[in-house]
Amino acid sequence: MRIFSKTAKLSFAEQMTAIKSVFKTAHENASNLHSQMEEEIKSKESKIDSLQSDIEAINITKVETEEFIKNISKLI
Repeated sequence: MRIFSKTAKLSFAEQMTAIKSVFKTAHENASNLHSQMEEEIKSKESKIDSLQSDIEAINITKVETEEFIKNISKLI
């Protein structure tokens, strides 16, 4: 990325303004990326919670099924 043109001599103040602008843009981009990552983490954690709840429900049903099978086996 070229900040300075070789054909036009910028004052030190103009050069500093250009540098600050680049860093401001970098800071804003990094902040936006951070926010996106935080939202993605929240979304993934929500999915994990939902899956863990599903697994718990399946395990409860599994235990009930095993008990049912055991009781049915006694009748056979």
